[in-house]
Amino acid sequence: MSLSDILKAEGLSEALIKVATDAGWTLPTFRHAADSPADLEKVLPDIFGSSELSRLQIAQVRAAWAGLSSSASSAPPAVPTSASETSSWVETFAPKITALKLTEYKKAFLAAYTSEILSPCSMPSLRLVSLAAHQESKKDYKWIPWKHRMSEEKAAELQLSRPAKQPRLEALGISSLLLDEPPTLEVGDNFMGVSAVQRILAIHDVALAMVGSCHLARLKAYSSKFIHLLSQRHEASSGLRAPTILEAQQADCKLWQGIYALVLEKDWNLNDAIFEYTEIRGDMSNLLQARARPPPPMRFNEKGIKGKGLGRFMSEAWKGYSFEGKGKSPGKEKGSKGKPSGKGGAGSWVKHVQVNGETKQLCMQWQSGKCSRGASCAFLHNCAYPKGDGSACMSKAHNALNHASTSH
Repeated sequence: MSLSDILKAEGLSEALIKVATDAGWTLPTFRHAADSPADLEKVLPDIFGSSELSRLQIAQVRAAWAGLSSSASSAPPAVPTSASETSSWVETFAPKITALKLTEYKKAFLAAYTSEILSPCSMPSLRLVSLAAHQESKKDYKWIPWKHRMSEEKAAELQLSRPAKQPRLEALGISSLLLDEPPTLEVGDNFMGVSAVQRILAIHDVALAMVGSCHLARLKAYSSKFIHLLSQRHEASSGLRAPTILEAQQADCKLWQGIYALVLEKDWNLNDAIFEYTEIRGDMSNLLQARARPPPPMRFNEKGIKGKGLGRFMSEAWKGYSFEGKGKSPGKEKGSKGKPSGKGGAGSWVKHVQVNGETKQLCMQWQSGKCSRGASCAFLHNCAYPKGDGSACMSKAHNALNHASTSH
């Protein structure tokens, strides 16, 4: 719809409409020509030039302007993209609870469990309590990773050891400077044991019980059985080993995912769901069962010229060949007991050659007939047997192992 259509709908004459449109006025400019009806009458000479307007025509122009203003004000404003929608794919931490709310949680916990003591080493960190409280309030339960399960004491220690954040605007976004990244634990097999896992589970138990998700006794029963299965020891002769720390974390994740699935999908009580996975089902025992211990790495004996430690295949392949020193080259089996030869043995084979001014490496496995890569091998398949001047034979018809038995 254009300005002429709006004015024509109010009954304004064609001549006046043509004067306004010829002057360059459009629908948006006419709508913003004035802020009030009184201001509109002052700008009428600018719109219609020297044309004289009657009271009826002025009323028609004001009606058209009022209709445009009312439609603009009643139109719904553009809905800005909410922060939750834009960050729906970004995993953010739960908002911190206030100090007053944390004090209420602590008082309620100590009143419900009078035998428990909350000290800095047993009190969950503010971040952990905030995350547990957020999940409880939203009834959106999710497994809490082990890296977030720490005490107040550990959180303060990590906070002090963190380096100061240096703002580098050319490399970091503004969100990286404004968002507070919570400290996290390092979880791994090299620097954690069963005792560390026990502390992690105990802190998690207190956090969930403190916000009222479930009873502390039920949580402790879960943790006790988990640690019992994780700390099993096996004889070396059995060929079994206990789960590693990372395997235990994965098991805990799968167990809590199953527990929360009962709560969210089957409308179970959280206490009953934990009891189901602790005492009834065998998922915990299956996930924490003993694993097969990997065999020790193969160790080669350097006495290999007699075949000891190399296996039958290798010893047969190297019969009659020595690595260094004087003696016969290929020969009978007794030759391996003599003095090693300086020429013809594997130790004297040429390994690098010059081809078109470039240094190339000869395939040592091909020399003994063991290369299975064929044309895809990155090394040259030429005889590496040293000639009188020290250079390689370079024949493609035979390898170094068969050089002496091949006519040239």
